[in-house]
Amino acid sequence: MQTDPNEKDVYIEKNFFSQDIPVSDRTSVFNSLFFHYKKNWQVSFALMLFLSVSIGCLGLSEDSSATIIGAMIIAPLGQPIIAFGGAIALNWRIQSFRMLGIIILGTFGSLLISYIIGLTLPDMLPSQQMLIRTSPDFRDLGISVLAGAAGAYGYYRSEFSTVLSGVAIAVALVPPICTCGMMLEQGYYILAAGSFLLFTTNFFGITFSALLVFFIMGINHKKNTKFFYVGTLIIVIVGSGIILPLALNYKKFNYGNQFQSLMYQKAKSVFNQEKDAPIIKEIMIEGKGIIITVVPFPKDNRKHIFIKKLEAETGFQVFIKKSFDER
Repeated sequence: MQTDPNEKDVYIEKNFFSQDIPVSDRTSVFNSLFFHYKKNWQVSFALMLFLSVSIGCLGLSEDSSATIIGAMIIAPLGQPIIAFGGAIALNWRIQSFRMLGIIILGTFGSLLISYIIGLTLPDMLPSQQMLIRTSPDFRDLGISVLAGAAGAYGYYRSEFSTVLSGVAIAVALVPPICTCGMMLEQGYYILAAGSFLLFTTNFFGITFSALLVFFIMGINHKKNTKFFYVGTLIIVIVGSGIILPLALNYKKFNYGNQFQSLMYQKAKSVFNQEKDAPIIKEIMIEGKGIIITVVPFPKDNRKHIFIKKLEAETGFQVFIKKSFDER
């Protein structure tokens, strides 16, 4: 089966640096990048996706960074995202839609698996590893762009293929999806939205940098560049929709202690509206979650009222924790 749309071209293309890019080099890149030409790739992809998501969910639930890193390394979602960017750079419409379809199916499959795993786990406060993946900002976008460029170059130059595992660790694709699925199961929709925003940030960052690298390195079809420009424009326009939430999260990061003091004052004002309200002993902000330790611990009906008011006031997912003195 022909994998290279330029295979019949009689000329040798040149990349952005006027270096010759023979057809054989392009074909080698395509054969490694567009994995769906291999036999039974669906079974292998689904199996590795299931294993990586399962390991990621269990690692997140026990707050184990080592286990989560293992899930990142074996996760197969990164390759079709890089291939999606490569297909756009190639002006290869069919491959672009195929890769996008694989990404969408893989994403929803991962959400379903993590949701089901969440059903088997006891109700608990989200771990720190979950919470830190719920409030991405511009730094995460920068990481995804740079790591995506490294990943694309790793496919382009086989001698640098070892960078791909580093890219998988740097750009966490599976952990935010796992967090999103488990938080949806728990009913923590603010945290679920935050973790999905991180996944979306990584997706657009990797895609944009991959198509740019492949275009610059000459892995493109210069006889028909319309789809490249249209595809790039769509990626930029749709991806720009994440700029505002990333900017807001980055603003909170810049405020630092001032932001924590602001959240403390808001929480205190909500508690003070009630008679015999509990006293705030400690407040911890991580990602899109706020964990408030109070004395005395309110009864369930009052606790739920406090949580609803606090979430409406702060825009964060709120958890009320019992003080150590009351245990």
